[in-house]
Amino acid sequence: MNCLVRLISTSVLGAACALSPLSAQSTVDLANFSARSQVGGGEQVTILGIVVTGNENDYRPVLFRGRGPWLTQFGVTNALTDPFLHLFEGSARIGSNDNWQTGGQRYAIQATGYKPSIDEESAFIAMLMPGSYTLHLGGTVGGVGLAEAIFLQEKSIPENLIAAGDFSTLVAAVQAAGLVNTLASDGPFTLFAPTNEAFAALPAGTVEALLADIPTLTNILLYHVVAGAEVRAANVTAGPVMMANGAPASISITDGNVFVKDSKVIEVDWLGTNGVIHVVDKVILPPANPAGQTVVQNLIAQGNFTTLVAAVQAAGLVDTLNSAGPFTVFAPTDAAFAKLPAGTVTALLNDIPTLTDILLYHVVSGAQVLSSQVVAGPVTMANGDPATLSTTGGVKINNATVTGADWRSSNGVIHIVDTVILPP
Repeated sequence: MNCLVRLISTSVLGAACALSPLSAQSTVDLANFSARSQVGGGEQVTILGIVVTGNENDYRPVLFRGRGPWLTQFGVTNALTDPFLHLFEGSARIGSNDNWQTGGQRYAIQATGYKPSIDEESAFIAMLMPGSYTLHLGGTVGGVGLAEAIFLQEKSIPENLIAAGDFSTLVAAVQAAGLVNTLASDGPFTLFAPTNEAFAALPAGTVEALLADIPTLTNILLYHVVAGAEVRAANVTAGPVMMANGAPASISITDGNVFVKDSKVIEVDWLGTNGVIHVVDKVILPPANPAGQTVVQNLIAQGNFTTLVAAVQAAGLVDTLNSAGPFTVFAPTDAAFAKLPAGTVTALLNDIPTLTDILLYHVVSGAQVLSSQVVAGPVTMANGDPATLSTTGGVKINNATVTGADWRSSNGVIHIVDTVILPP
């Protein structure tokens, strides 16, 4: 994106600023800058002011570095030993770091090619949109420090993985499966990327076996990808998410930590030109081939549809939905059932005719309707009542939004919905 940046103030402690030549409008177009100064200890900090101008929705990734120990090689005897950085937009702090290795952006920083040479130094990446910012450089004990801003050129997902250096097994697998061009295309994609350490934790010989079994390898790799969406950490919600291999994975949030199945997300929002990478600590293994299981078997195996499965069992519809079909099932998650008024599910389990009517209102019988084939308008459900499909801003059926589409099964297709659909 094309933002213009200019430095608007020097350090409150007298920094010397090195800048590219200024234009007549006193702007620097995507130029790096640095400021070296004597920094006080504790709350006494060097402050740099930055104004970003441009179109309202423009942004540019910027790597901020706070350096101190590195300066000793240039003869600085009183360098900051523990530089820290805070970035403010107005009064809101939007970024900070006091040790780049532990700041939650380790792999993204490594991929820039500008990682600090000393672990104790600070660095973080921020997406600067048009606005006014201040960068604070400080330290627990005073000394000479250097604040730097490096404006980054974004890379594609494969380029980021290669540049970071800790994903060589994943990169080799992507290359072997012939997925490099796919993951370098426009996307957008959300990739849950296992580190080399995650692959090394697999049983001995697993990686070698997968590299010799390209269909299985491809299925596993695509189970780490959400295609067609850039899902940032702030937008992650618990529940199933459809992966690019056509099977859902369970997202859970425990004590502030996000898990994809049993794999913990250890770094979030590593942004690139065609999507976002979230780093995970385990390889995520897909379930048995969903296309080889019935719609009921798939719902049972996934784990986020226990209420729906219990209702189907109570209504005596298991054999029906295990039959040849084909069926199109709009499947409410456990979270969707939890949105109903208290006591509703219990009451329905004691009223089988009404329960059956509601369940069949989530099924189109005799057709497997993929998301690409959905046409806005009325559709007759298996209970005989009409429902309304809409395609504006995503697919909806009545007031329920399809949050995961095209979960193919041996006898039909499942679309995940966020609301229980009640018949008229």
